[in-house]
Amino acid sequence: MFRRKLGLAIVCSLFAVAPLRAETVFTFSSWIPLTHGLNTNLYIPWAEAVEKASDGEVKIRFLPKAVAAPDAHFDAVRTGQADIAFGTHGYSPQQFSAYHFTDFPFLGDKSAVTSLALQRTHEQFLTDKDYYRGVHLIGMNTLGPGVLYHTKKFIESPEDMAGQKFRTGGVYVRRLVEGLGGVSVAQPITKAYELLSTGVVDGHAGHSEQMVGFRLADVLPFATYIPGGLNSGSMYLIVNQAKYDALSPKGKQAFDQYSGEVFARMAGEAWDKINGEGKAAHEAAGGKTIVAPDSVVEAMRKIDAEFETEYFATAKEAALDGSAILKFFHAEVEKLSGQ
Repeated sequence: MFRRKLGLAIVCSLFAVAPLRAETVFTFSSWIPLTHGLNTNLYIPWAEAVEKASDGEVKIRFLPKAVAAPDAHFDAVRTGQADIAFGTHGYSPQQFSAYHFTDFPFLGDKSAVTSLALQRTHEQFLTDKDYYRGVHLIGMNTLGPGVLYHTKKFIESPEDMAGQKFRTGGVYVRRLVEGLGGVSVAQPITKAYELLSTGVVDGHAGHSEQMVGFRLADVLPFATYIPGGLNSGSMYLIVNQAKYDALSPKGKQAFDQYSGEVFARMAGEAWDKINGEGKAAHEAAGGKTIVAPDSVVEAMRKIDAEFETEYFATAKEAALDGSAILKFFHAEVEKLSGQ
C-alpha cells in the first residue's frame, strides 16, 4: 500500500512540475479556394509540418471562407480576424514599396531560385524596417515568371500589341502592357475567364498556374514567353503577433523551423510545380508557346530601365539603397542558378 501511494505521489508530482501544454488553434484565411494548387502544394503541407513540429501544441485550421478581401488580409491578421494568412506585396504598394522590384521583368525563370534570392535580399536590407508591424513574418516568395497569353496570336513584335486589350492585375504589369502598345484592363484574376471567353479582352498577362487554377487553358491558345519573365510579383506569409507571442518556446520553434529560407524554398518549389502543371495543361488543351523575339525583349528592357530609375528614387526617399538591393538580388539569382 505504501509503495502504491508513493508511486502515485511521484506521478502526480511529475505532472505538477511539467503540465501538458494546451493545444492552441490558429485560423488560416485563404482568399483562393482550398483546392487551389497553392494551398494543396504549399500552405496545407506547411501547416501540417508546423503542427507536427509543435508536438501537439499548435493546430492550424483552414477557414471555409476568407475573412476579408485579398488586399485586406494583412490587417485581418494584425487585428486578429484570422491568425494566419498570405498576402501580395503589390496589393499594398505604398506599404511595401521596397519590394516593387519583384514586379519588374527579367527576374528569373524559376521561383525556387528567385524566392530564395528575395528572402535573402529581405534579410540583408529590410528586416529592420517596420513593414510588418503588428504581425509575425514567416517568409516570402516570388510567383515565378509571368507570360503574355493571347486568344488569337503570338506577340512576335511590339506592333502585335497595338490596341490589344489585356487583363492585368498589377501596376507594373499594366504599365508593361501599355508601354508595349497594348490596352490594360485591370480586373481581378477571378474575372479573367469571363472576360476572355466573352471577348471583352484579347489577352491575359499572368502566370502559367492560372491555366489550371482559374481554368484559362481553354481560352488562351497562344503564349509568348519572355526569358526571365514578363514579371514575377511576390507574396508573404504572416501570423498574428500576439498569438505567436503567447506560445511556449516549443510552439514558437515549430513556426520558426519553417520560416525564412526554409519557407522560401518550400514556396518557390510549390510555385514551380503549379506553374509546370499549368504549362502542361496549356499544351494538353492545344496551346502553343514561343519565346519572345529580340524586338519585344528590347522594348521591355527600355520600360524596365524606367522602372529601375523610379525604384532607386523611391528607395532613396525611404533611406534605402535601391541600386544595392537590385544588385544583391540579381547576384543571388545568378549564384543560386549555378548551384
